Amino acid sequence: MQSRIYPRPSDIRSDGHPAFTLIELLVVIAIIAVLAGLLLPALARAKESARSVSCMNNIRQIAIASVTYSVDAKGHLPSFRNWLRTGPGDLTTGRLYPYLKSKPVYLCPTDKLELASKRRPGPPASLPPPFFGRTGHRDYSYAMNCAICHTTDLSVFLEPPRTVLYMEGNLATNDYTGLVGPALVSRALAFRHSNRGHAVMGDLRIEKMDKKQYDKVQRTKRFWFPTDDTRGPGGMGFGGNLQ
Repeated sequence: MQSRIYPRPSDIRSDGHPAFTLIELLVVIAIIAVLAGLLLPALARAKESARSVSCMNNIRQIAIASVTYSVDAKGHLPSFRNWLRTGPGDLTTGRLYPYLKSKPVYLCPTDKLELASKRRPGPPASLPPPFFGRTGHRDYSYAMNCAICHTTDLSVFLEPPRTVLYMEGNLATNDYTGLVGPALVSRALAFRHSNRGHAVMGDLRIEKMDKKQYDKVQRTKRFWFPTDDTRGPGGMGFGGNLQ
């Protein structure tokens, strides 16, 4: 007599086809979890890469707008005092805004996320007398090198490729100076994009630097000063601790 093995009732669906067992279901869930663990970091990196490209495009537009401004200003770049704003906390009043006509251009997409999550990229701004009144809710990411105040004509720069014009500053949420520099204001680059940050040099080239590269160049006089004049406000010497 031949014996027959019939499927258990729990293994058969109502339509007659075999159903998943619990072990099979757990295996499928485990595979999906592994795939998600592999794909999500890659997706996050892809999103950050897109934000980095957008950030680079923003700072490039600011550089182009500055050069366009110089055509209307007898060869001079906008002043560090008013490139960002002339009215308190309002970048639409800045000298460059008529050449950009877009507030989002001033803000790095990654920095926007950080500001929205209330992460503070730097300490609260505590500013010396030349910059009193320059605090407010920060809605920009790019800062001008204030050490070019004596020489705003690019044709006079001694070594344009070595001198910074604008960069992604590591700025406090209430810093509305729009400035970076060797003293008084922030001199730090924000490493938002895979531990790198963007800077525009005097030849309008975009540099993407990591911390090691930035630490090396920011210690040099030529990175901040386009000529050998290293004075600050009131004749204050700024070049003493630079190479």
